[in-house]
Amino acid sequence: MMLKLRKLWLKINSRWSTKINKKYYSFKWRSQNLVLLSIVVILSISISATAITSYKIVKGLLLDSLREQALLKTLQGEDDIDNWLAIRKTEIKTLANSAVVRSLDWSVMEPYLQSEVKRLQTFLLMALSIPDGTLINTHQDHLNVKDREFFQRSMAGETVAADPIIGRTTKQLQIQISTPIPAETGIKPAGVLMGGIPINRVVEVISNLHQGKGSYAFALNSQGVPIAHRNTELIGTPEKAAESFLNSRNPKLVEITQKMVAKRTNIELVQLNGKWSYVAYAPLREANWSVALIVPKENIESPLQALNLLATVLGGLLLVGLISAWRQVQLYEQIRDRALISSQQAQQLSKTLKELQNTQAQLIHTEKMSSLGQLVAGVAHEINNPANFIHANLNHASVYSQDILDLLKLYQQTYPNPTPEISDRIQDLDIEFLAEDLPKLMASMQVGTKRIRQIVLSLRNFSRLDEAEMKFVDINEGLDNTLMILNHRLTATPNQPEIQIVKKYGDLPLVECYAGQLNQVFMNVLVNAIDAVEESLLVNNEGQIDIQTELTDEKQVIIQISDNGIGMSEEVKQRVFDYMFTTKPVGKGIGLGMAIAYQIVVDKHRGTIKVDSIPGYGTEFTIVIPLTSNK
Repeated sequence: MMLKLRKLWLKINSRWSTKINKKYYSFKWRSQNLVLLSIVVILSISISATAITSYKIVKGLLLDSLREQALLKTLQGEDDIDNWLAIRKTEIKTLANSAVVRSLDWSVMEPYLQSEVKRLQTFLLMALSIPDGTLINTHQDHLNVKDREFFQRSMAGETVAADPIIGRTTKQLQIQISTPIPAETGIKPAGVLMGGIPINRVVEVISNLHQGKGSYAFALNSQGVPIAHRNTELIGTPEKAAESFLNSRNPKLVEITQKMVAKRTNIELVQLNGKWSYVAYAPLREANWSVALIVPKENIESPLQALNLLATVLGGLLLVGLISAWRQVQLYEQIRDRALISSQQAQQLSKTLKELQNTQAQLIHTEKMSSLGQLVAGVAHEINNPANFIHANLNHASVYSQDILDLLKLYQQTYPNPTPEISDRIQDLDIEFLAEDLPKLMASMQVGTKRIRQIVLSLRNFSRLDEAEMKFVDINEGLDNTLMILNHRLTATPNQPEIQIVKKYGDLPLVECYAGQLNQVFMNVLVNAIDAVEESLLVNNEGQIDIQTELTDEKQVIIQISDNGIGMSEEVKQRVFDYMFTTKPVGKGIGLGMAIAYQIVVDKHRGTIKVDSIPGYGTEFTIVIPLTSNK
């Protein structure tokens, strides 16, 4: 009996234990599924949020860069017109200060101005106007221009490029360049010298200003009237005055015109004539005009399609991952494997997004440096022409003045006893002093023009816009050109002493490299050295930067740039070549300079760049470049 009861108990207990175990394992399995599902959901939401945020940031940076390119192109057109007008103003101002024009004797001025019109080959005519508004020009016309803008502003003391008008003499649309003629006494001008130039140059620049299909540019005067436009019917002609865009029926065009007349600079997306376009506009410095560039929206935003495609692919991959994770919740082992794969994918995605951000920042920096190089080369070219003109004429002026002095000495020897009137005049002028000082004066002016030409040459060599490929260059010359550009930061000022440059250049052969990019490396390293020395000058009154170059037996060139600045901590040394890392305050540095330098030296030239520093004692950068490329 007891045996039967025991068997019955074991049987019941076995069934009850089995049910309990099944419930326990079922509950445990469901708990594990819930935890794993929660982890997958949270991870997916985090990845999605990171991807969407990064996508928006990268898209915004890329769009800002593309918008900035359109605005920069507009500024380049504005610079072309400004430089052209500045030269014309300088020519008229130079003539107005000549002795012939200041004499106000038209019989003397007229042949002189006629010859200048032929020589300069830019002006249609030139004219003299006296304070009452009476004007006589090289076409022998007598007019009264008291109502003209150029006359009123020049009588107030300005050198003016007035709004284009239809000339009363030439009957052409032209620009009046005018300047006051200095009076012998008093501050009020003795008259106004005016030169009329055709508007063709402005029209040419505006016609060549475009960015892609469907884009065009136009220029407005101070009243919002087009002075250059692809639709010639909108421009004033001798038969019809032009309508101001301020009176347009298009409210968006009126709004843009109001901002241009107010001399603002911006680029904005507006809807013109039912089509979305970007409008970049900027004012001129030399005249009360503005230049605008109209670019269809698709021309600027088309490069974003690749980014949108990448975002779509990443979104699709994320969706596929979610579906796969949901299905694999059924099996614990597969869920664990998929979780590991998802983690690896998340890390790879984060790394890819970081690389994309770094690449975008580098593209923006490279574009700015390219634009800066174009601007530097353009400025150097524009300065070079007048500097060469002055330098060449100084040689003739020196010869002429010496001939006059020699003739004067010959007169003194031939006629040793001048009249009392001549003797008094000689004493008043101090002829001996003039004869001694005039050659020195001419020599000093020649030294000055040589200095200008040297600076221009350094600017052009530094920019090296025509040297995009590898070629053999002089490294020492590149360092000197960079130092020339930074000379303004090395010289003494009232607030700090001079920074000494100690150069120990070796006898180097020509090095095969990307000259412009290598100059950028020198610029970035030297700017950091100058910044460090300037901070140390608050305590130490002696700032010094040493530059040494030498050739090794391994056919490599070593460039060492060291300073006695504030130095770097060990943490800063480890991160000095990282993207977006900087110790400078906001607005002074963005952390790209040394990262770009590292890429140029290591990736582009297969060289090395190292830094050694002691806090409080200074920093030394060592750059090693092979003599020839191994590509």
